[in-house]
Amino acid sequence: MNLRPRCFFLLGILIVSFFALALCRLDEFDDEDELDELDLTDVEDLNMRVLLAEHARESNATLQWGPYRPNLYLGIRPRGLPESFLAGLMWHNTDTYTGLRFTRHSCETGHDFKGYGWEAYDARSGGRQVLHDVENAVDIYTEFVKDGSNWALRVRGVPKEAEGSTSIIFYFGTQGLSTSRRTSQYSHTGYKGDVEYEGEISSLGRFRIAVTYGPETNDAAENTHPLSYMHPADAWHARTLAVNGDTIWRSMDYYMALMQEQIKEVQTAYPRETMPGPVPIFTLYDTPERDGNLHFLQRSFKGGFEFDILFEQDGEGEMTSEKLTSVLEQSIDDFDERYSKTFPAAEPFTDAEHVSMGKALVSNLMGGIGYFQGTSLVDKSDGAYDDEEEEEFWNYKGQSDVTEVPATELFCTVPSRPFFPRGFYWDEGFHLLPVLKWDPDLALEVIKSWFSLTDEDGWIAREQILGEEARSKVPKEFQTQFPSYANPPTMMLTLVEFIDDVEKFAYAERRGVPVGDNEQQQLINFPDSSPRLAYLHSPAMARAALKRLYPTLKRHYNWFRRTQAADIRSWHNPDDARPKSWTEGYRWRGRTPNHCLTSGLDDYPRAAMPHPAEMHVDLMAWMGSMTKAMIKISRFVGAPEADIKLYEKVLEGIEANLEDLHWSEEDGMYCDLTWDMEEDRRVPECHEGYVTLVPFMLGLVPADKIGRVLDRILDPEGVWSAFGIRSLSKREPAFGKDEDYWRGAIWVNMNYLVLRSAQDYYKDAQTSAGDREKLKEIYSQLRTNIVQTVYKQWEETGFAWEQYEQSEGKAKGVKHFTGWTSLTTMIMSMPAELGGK
Repeated sequence: MNLRPRCFFLLGILIVSFFALALCRLDEFDDEDELDELDLTDVEDLNMRVLLAEHARESNATLQWGPYRPNLYLGIRPRGLPESFLAGLMWHNTDTYTGLRFTRHSCETGHDFKGYGWEAYDARSGGRQVLHDVENAVDIYTEFVKDGSNWALRVRGVPKEAEGSTSIIFYFGTQGLSTSRRTSQYSHTGYKGDVEYEGEISSLGRFRIAVTYGPETNDAAENTHPLSYMHPADAWHARTLAVNGDTIWRSMDYYMALMQEQIKEVQTAYPRETMPGPVPIFTLYDTPERDGNLHFLQRSFKGGFEFDILFEQDGEGEMTSEKLTSVLEQSIDDFDERYSKTFPAAEPFTDAEHVSMGKALVSNLMGGIGYFQGTSLVDKSDGAYDDEEEEEFWNYKGQSDVTEVPATELFCTVPSRPFFPRGFYWDEGFHLLPVLKWDPDLALEVIKSWFSLTDEDGWIAREQILGEEARSKVPKEFQTQFPSYANPPTMMLTLVEFIDDVEKFAYAERRGVPVGDNEQQQLINFPDSSPRLAYLHSPAMARAALKRLYPTLKRHYNWFRRTQAADIRSWHNPDDARPKSWTEGYRWRGRTPNHCLTSGLDDYPRAAMPHPAEMHVDLMAWMGSMTKAMIKISRFVGAPEADIKLYEKVLEGIEANLEDLHWSEEDGMYCDLTWDMEEDRRVPECHEGYVTLVPFMLGLVPADKIGRVLDRILDPEGVWSAFGIRSLSKREPAFGKDEDYWRGAIWVNMNYLVLRSAQDYYKDAQTSAGDREKLKEIYSQLRTNIVQTVYKQWEETGFAWEQYEQSEGKAKGVKHFTGWTSLTTMIMSMPAELGGK
C-alpha cells in the first residue's frame, strides 16, 4: 500500500498534534459541551404545555386511523399503537379456476394494472382510491373516511365484463393485549345480512365492526352444483383463526392455506367430470369459531358490487352507511376546494387533465403515508471499515456485528408502495415539501417522528426497515444499516420552508383562547385553528414545537460533521495555499469503487478508486445547506448567540472551501477531489451532472460564477434535454453505461431543485442582468419540459415513475413512484415565468 507519510519523528508528531488540536478547537464544535444549552423555560410554561398537549390530542384524533399499511392495496391500522389492530383487503377473479393465482393483497411491481391509487385523499378525512386491475378484469374502488375515532370503508367493484365474477376477502386481526370476536350468530351456510364483530384495542377501548350485506343491486355468481347450496355465493362466509399476533401481516398466507385445504377436499370428494365451478371451490367454509385474533370474511359477486365496513369506537357515536356517504362527499368536496387554493394551476397547466394528475400525485403521496414499527438490523462493529481512513478500506471490512436493535416506530411517507414501502431519509425531505403546503402540522408530525429515531450519537438510519413485514420486501444484503452512514439531509429544507411559511403567514381576525384555569390566553387565528394549520396560526406554538426539537437537531447536525468529515490537512498539497478552514470538508462514508449509495446518487461516477483523501462536493453543498438551516432554526427558536456564531463560522468555512477547493477553473464546474497516485497530490475529479450542480441547486454559488454554471445547464450536449435536466452529461464516458441509474436519466426531485434555485437567484440583487435572462430561459423551458415528461407517461401508462429516459422521455425505473415525483404538482403551480405572477 502506498500510504502517504504523515509524520517523520516523534518530536514532529508532538508539535503537529499540539497545533492541530489548537486549530481544531477554533474551527470545530463537535463536542456539544461547547454549545450553550437552549433555555426551554418558555416552552415548558403551563400555558404552552397545555396548548401543545391539546394540539397533539386533536391532531392525533384526526390522524389516529388510516391506510397506514401502504405496502398493501388497502391496509388499515392505527398510528402509534404497534401491537393492536391490522386490517386489509384481498380479491381475485372467480370466472376460471386460475383466478386464485392472481389474488391481490400486497402491491407488487409485477401485477398488471392500468394505474392505481388515490384520486382524492386527505390524511385527516379520507378519500377515494381506484385500482384498475387488468388481470382480474375489474376496477376496485376503496373509499375510506374518518369521523372522530370512527372510520368506514366502502368497497365497490366494476368488472370489465358485465357478467364477470369477483371474490372479495376482508380481514382484520388483533395483536398483543387487544381482543376480538364475531358476534353474529353462526350459520353453516353463511350470512345473508350484516356480519358483526366486537373487541377491545389496548389504549383505545372497545370497538365494533359491521360489514354490511350491501344494496339490492349486488348479485351473486350462479352455480347449480350441490356444493353451492352448502356454501351459497350470495352470503358472507366467515372464518376465525387463533394465530401468533406477530404473523397477522401474513394474512394472505393464512387465507391461501385455507383455500388449499378446501381444494384438496373438493378434489377428493368429486371426480373431474363433476367438479364444481370456481365460485363454490373458492368460497370459505364457515366454522363455528367466534373467538380468535384473525377474522376472514369472503363473498363472491357477479357484476358490479358494493358493501361497507363500519368501525365504531365506544363513546364516539354511531357509524352508518349514510354517514359514510355524507362524510365521503364532504371530504372530496373539501379536497377539491383545498387543492385549488393550495396548488393553483399556472399556465400552461390549467387544463382539467393536468389538474387531475396533480390531485392524484398529492393524494397518493398522502395516501402512501405509513405507520411502521419493529426491530431493525444495525452493524455496530467498530473497525477500520467504519473509519475508512486507510487506502482500499472497502476491502477491509473487518468482523461485522449485526444486531437486531429494539423496536422503534416511524410515521412517514414512502417513495413507492410496490417497491419502496418504507421510510427513506433523503427522500422524505422532498416528499414533505408538497405535504407542508397542504398540511403544515402533518409535515411537522412526520419530521418529529423521524427525529425521534436519533440515537445518543445523533445518528438516524438512512433506510428504515422496521419489523418482519418491512424486511420481507428488502433483499437481505440491503437490510443492515451502519451508524457511520449518512444521506443528504433534505428534511432541513422542509424545516426552513416551515419557518418561512410561519413568518410570512397573513393574519386575519385573532381571538383569545383560554389555556388552563385562570391562565392568560393564547392568540390564534380563527375560524380555521384546526390541527392542520395550528402552527401557522400560532407562531408561539410553532416556535415552542421547534424549540423542543432543536437539541435533537443539533445532536444530529454534530453527528454529520463528525462522521462525514474529510481529512483536509493530512492530504493537503503543500504547494497550495492554506484553505480558509481545516475542518470544512466532507466525504460520504460507505463508498465502494462502483457505488456511493449514501450520497443518494448510487452509481453516479466518482473517482475510479475510493480514497481517504477524497472530498465530495455534493456533500459539501448539503452541509452548507444544513448549516444555513441550523442558523435559521436557531434564530427562530431563540437559541444561544454562541450557537448561531458557531454555525455562521462553519458556513463561512464551507462557502470559502467550496470555492478554494472544489471549484475547478479549468473545467468550469464544482468537482469532487481525489488522490492522484502518480502525481502524489489531491486533484479535482470532475463528472458533469447532478453532483457538479448541487452547489447551484442549494444556492451556494457566488454571483461571479452563476453565468458559467448556467451556460453548462443550457448545453444540449451536456445535461440539457427536451425532457428535463439529465443526471449525467452526454459528454461523460460513463453516460448511459452499466446500471445506468444516475447516469443520464431524468429525476424530478433534482429538476425541482434547479427550478427553485433559479427563482432564488433571479430575485438576488447580486445576479447580473445577463444571468437573469439565462435564468428566465432555463426556468420557463425546464418547467414545461419536466411537467410534460411526467404527464405524457402518466397518460400512457397510468403511473408516475421513478425516473425518465433522457432521449425520448419514456418511463424508466420503478412505477407507481409517487414520492418525490409528486413535486410535479408544485412545479405546475409555480409562476409560468420568472418575474411573473
